[in-house]
Amino acid sequence: MPKLTRIAPAALVALGMMAAGNAATAAITSHDDNQANPRGWSAVAGMETSAVIELARTLPLSRDARADQPWCDQSDQLAQTLSHDFAEEKVATGAKGTQLWGSALMGTWTMVLDRGDATSCIVASGIGYRDGASPRQFFTQAGLGG
Repeated sequence: MPKLTRIAPAALVALGMMAAGNAATAAITSHDDNQANPRGWSAVAGMETSAVIELARTLPLSRDARADQPWCDQSDQLAQTLSHDFAEEKVATGAKGTQLWGSALMGTWTMVLDRGDATSCIVASGIGYRDGASPRQFFTQAGLGG
């Protein structure tokens, strides 16, 4: 499936950043701890999510992009990929044109910038999502307030 091969490297980079960020603690976090204390990461290492959003507003689709930019694709394709590959569904809409997607099955969440040109970009993601969780918690975790 072409879109899986395009988004899989982005997911692997995010997982690698998570592992590198947690290497200092060298402890395995339990499922219960992940759900009690969700964590998130910007789509671009070292940048605040709000800065990534501003960057993503003008980026091309990821197939035409540099490797170090947020993942962008046609909105319907990005939605299909999050749903099919990660069992995520749209949970809430937030500030600055963002959407929260989450999967209780996978325990993952994704913050998506929905642009007006039928393009959407992943601007942050993390672990610790569960059914019934407050969307505000994840927008705050991504640095977008609530």
